[in-house]
Amino acid sequence: MAGDPLDELVQFLKPEARIDLKHIAVDHLVGLSGTEDGINTLLSQDKIIQSIIVLTDDKVEEIAKNALLILVNITASAKGVTELLKFKSDGNKNIVKLLIGYVLNPEKKDADAACMALSNITRVESEVESTLDTFLPHLNDILNAYCHVEFNKRGSHLNYIGPMISNLSCCHRIRKWLTEENPHIPLLKLLPFCSYEQSNIRRGGAMGTLRNISFDPEFHSFLLSNDLELLTYLLNPIMGGEEYIDEEMDMLPISLQYLPKEKQRETDVDIRRMILETLNKLCMRKTGREILRNNGVYYVLREYHKWEKDPKVRLACENVVDILIQKEDEVGAEELSAVEVPDDMVEKFQKMDEDYIKE
Repeated sequence: MAGDPLDELVQFLKPEARIDLKHIAVDHLVGLSGTEDGINTLLSQDKIIQSIIVLTDDKVEEIAKNALLILVNITASAKGVTELLKFKSDGNKNIVKLLIGYVLNPEKKDADAACMALSNITRVESEVESTLDTFLPHLNDILNAYCHVEFNKRGSHLNYIGPMISNLSCCHRIRKWLTEENPHIPLLKLLPFCSYEQSNIRRGGAMGTLRNISFDPEFHSFLLSNDLELLTYLLNPIMGGEEYIDEEMDMLPISLQYLPKEKQRETDVDIRRMILETLNKLCMRKTGREILRNNGVYYVLREYHKWEKDPKVRLACENVVDILIQKEDEVGAEELSAVEVPDDMVEKFQKMDEDYIKE
C-alpha cells in the first residue's frame, strides 16, 4: 500500500531543504489549506503542521509568508484553532506566543498574516480564555503597536490587531485591563481609532471593543464619565452635516456642535450597527439613560434615522430611540437588564423584528 503523499513532503519542509523544493512543497500546502477537506488532511499530519510552524520564521521571506498564510487558513475554523493550539514551536513557545512575537517584531515582513491568525484564534470563544495568560504580559506592547500606525518597518499595517483586541474584550479580565490598568488606561489609546479613516478593520476593532465593554454594566460609570468623552466618539461617525436648532445644538458634546455641512457618516454598516448596540447597552441603567438624554443623543439619532437605509440598523436605531423618548416613570425600571421578559413575549418581539426587517 502506498504511503501518504504528505509524508514525502516532510523532507522538503525542513529549514535546510533546497529552497526550490521548499517553495514547491509550501505552495502545495497553501492550496491544500484553502479547502475544509484540505485543512482536515493537514491537521491529521502532526509532522506537517510542526514543519509549517517552523517555516513561519524561514530565512526566505516568501516561504515564511506562505507558512503564515497556511496558519491563517487553518485558524479560519474553530476546529483548526483547537488543533493548532496544541502545537509548540522549536523554541517551545506556544503558537500564540510565537505569533505575538512576529507582530511585535518591527522587521517581520509579513506580520499582517500573524495578526490575522491571532484574530482568528481569539474569535473562538471556547478557546480564548486559555490564551489570556499568554496575551496579558504583552498587551501593552500590542496596543502600542496598534496605536503607532508605522510600527512595522517592512510594510505590514497590523490593522488586524483591532479585531484581535475586540475579540479578547469578550473576556472580563481583558475588559478590566482595558478600563483599569495603571498608570495609563489602555482604552484611552483606542478611542481615536473609532474614526480612523484609513482602515475600517482598525476602526471596527476599536468600536467592537467599546461595544463589548458596554455589555458589562460594571463599566458603564467609567464609560460615561466626563474624562472619557465616549459619546463624542460614538456619535461622530453617525452624524452628517445636518443643522440643529439652538436648543438642540447646545445639548450636544461641544466637539460635535456645528459640524461642517460636508461631514460624511460612517460607510461601514457593521460599524454603524455596533455603535447603536453600544448606545442601547448604555441605556441599561437610569443614570446612563439620563446622560444620553442630556447629551442630545436622541436628536442625533432622529436625524441619523432619516439617512439610514439598512433595515436591521434602522431597527437598532429605533430600539434606542424608543428608550430615550420615554420618561423614567414610563420606563418603569432602574436597570433594564433586571427586567424578566416571558419566553412567549421574547418570541413575539423577535417575530415583530423579523417582520419589520422583511417589510
